[in-house]
Amino acid sequence: MLPKADYLPNSDRYAHPKPDIYEMYSKARSWNDLSRTHIDLAHLLMEEGLCKASLIVAHMAVKAKLKQVYLQTQGELPPEQLCLDELINRMRSFAEIDLDTELFLNTLQFIAETENAAFLPRIENGHLEKMIARVKGVLSCLDVHLFSKTVVVRLEN
Repeated sequence: MLPKADYLPNSDRYAHPKPDIYEMYSKARSWNDLSRTHIDLAHLLMEEGLCKASLIVAHMAVKAKLKQVYLQTQGELPPEQLCLDELINRMRSFAEIDLDTELFLNTLQFIAETENAAFLPRIENGHLEKMIARVKGVLSCLDVHLFSKTVVVRLEN
């Protein structure tokens, strides 16, 4: 005869192991560093005149930062299948993402994740610089919220 615990579907043997605090800290630190590296690379690509590549890498910086924010606020890794829209939706109240910023991030996603880049040659002088500066502003704002709010996993700089 099996013990009662084997009959209970909610017993610990069915639960997924939760990552320990050191693993979460390490992952949050990695996403933070990755976000910084991506935005620095986006700036360099912009200076070389590689508009599409710059915007793709800037988009990657935002995705890494949002994953970091999710981990630090929720105390768990974001689900793999979580799309950027849903990640923004879940972080909206914590990070105070307004509609204008959300629309900008969705536009950046459209540019970065679609093959049709026919409009990119028509980007006027200074517009790409403004977009990269806006991404940097969003990343900085997310960082400020991570230090000003109560978070589950706190990074030391």
